[in-house]
Amino acid sequence: MPILVLLWIIFGLLVGLLAGGARLRPQSWGPRGRYIMFGLGVGGALLGGIIGTWLFGDFYSIAMALWISVLVVAIGPWLILRLRQRNATPRP
Repeated sequence: MPILVLLWIIFGLLVGLLAGGARLRPQSWGPRGRYIMFGLGVGGALLGGIIGTWLFGDFYSIAMALWISVLVVAIGPWLILRLRQRNATPRP
């Protein structure tokens, strides 16, 4: 199991690195946005790996970790900005 967790973390870092290279991070995050993307990638991979292990077993957990990580990195920045914008607007 520790080897699986290490693989999930490596895949998450790779997905975060690729997303940073594709400039999926918002400009408002500034230079620290690179680290936020790495964190989103690793968090998504760990979440996907745990769900994959629980639902499908060890063999398919790596593929599940990769897919969930890609989804989190692709949708995460948009969702974070959307929630910040919604919470920043004053409500009557």
